[in-house]
Amino acid sequence: MLKELWQYVSNTTENPIAKKMGFLSESIAMEARAKRCKQSWGVHYQNCQKAILQASLRSVQKRTVLVLGAGSLHDVPLGILSTQFDRVLLVDLVFLNSARSVAQQFTNVELIEYDITESLARIHIGLPMVDTPMAWLDDLSIDLVVSLNLITQLPLIPVRWLIEHFEFSEQEGDVLGKQLILAHLLYLQSFDGEVCLIADREGVEYNAEGQELDRFDPWWDIEPPKAITTWQWELMPLGEVDRNRSQKNRVGVSFL
Repeated sequence: MLKELWQYVSNTTENPIAKKMGFLSESIAMEARAKRCKQSWGVHYQNCQKAILQASLRSVQKRTVLVLGAGSLHDVPLGILSTQFDRVLLVDLVFLNSARSVAQQFTNVELIEYDITESLARIHIGLPMVDTPMAWLDDLSIDLVVSLNLITQLPLIPVRWLIEHFEFSEQEGDVLGKQLILAHLLYLQSFDGEVCLIADREGVEYNAEGQELDRFDPWWDIEPPKAITTWQWELMPLGEVDRNRSQKNRVGVSFL
C-alpha cells in the first residue's frame, strides 16, 4: 500500500482530469496486480504480443504504428515494432514512470497521453456527451492501428463517475457505456490502414470449487466484431480479490 501511495505521488500526468477521475490510481493498482499475478497474466501478455506481430505482417507499408491503450507496455512487443516501423506512437490517458523508462530506450518511440474518447472533459462536469474521436485520422502515414485491451474498459470509470458524482441512474450509465464503445469502434473503422482490435469478449466468475457463479458481457450488449482467435486470461486468480472467487476472461482478436 505504501509503495502504491508513493507511485501516486511520484507519477505525474499532463491531464489533471485523469488524476481527479481516478485513472492514475487505477493504473497504479493494475500495475501492482500485474506484478502479483505475473504468472497468470504472463500468458495473456504473450498472446497480445503475438497478435500485434501478426497484425504487423498484414501491413504492407511500415511507416507508423499507432497503439491505443498501450498503458504498462507489458503487452506491446516494443522492441520488434521499433525495428519494423519508422515511428511507433503509444497512446494512453496515463503512462507510469516504469513505462516511460522503457519507451525512452527507443529513438523512434513516442508516448502520448491523450483522452482517446475525446469526451472526458465533458463527462467530468456531468455532461454525458460522446463524439467519435478524430485524432490521427488525418495522418496518412499510419499503416497499422492497434486497440489494445481498451474498448471494454472505456465506459467503466466514466460511468462510475457520473453515478457517484452526478446521481446518474444505472440506465443512464448504460446508455453512455454503449455510446463509448460504439464511438471507439467507428473511430477504428475510420482509419485507412490495418486495424487490430484486442479486447475481452466474456467474463466468468468461479467459486473456490471451480463452479461458475456469474457470467457477464464486457461489451455492454454491443455486438463485437468476429474474433479470429481467442484465449483465456486468468484476470483474478483465486485469492487475489476474494479467497472464494476467481475470474477468467475470454480475450479475442479481430482485424477490422
